[in-house]
Amino acid sequence: MGRTQPSLTKSVDRELEKLERVARKLRDERITNRIIRVRENVRYIEEAMQDEVSDPLEVIMLAFLVSE
Repeated sequence: MGRTQPSLTKSVDRELEKLERVARKLRDERITNRIIRVRENVRYIEEAMQDEVSDPLEVIMLAFLVSE
């Protein structure tokens, strides 16, 4: 049985929160800004992958690739 959209959304959010914590610890403005841009695209990617078996990190990876 596939994962529902809300649980994938929660998983993606948890992974992004981890990345945000790491960026804060590194005090790297570039990483923080990139994660902000990724957050803007992640739901778009998530929606496109809703019929695919996907891992939250795959969604985030694709969002990083399309975020400039």
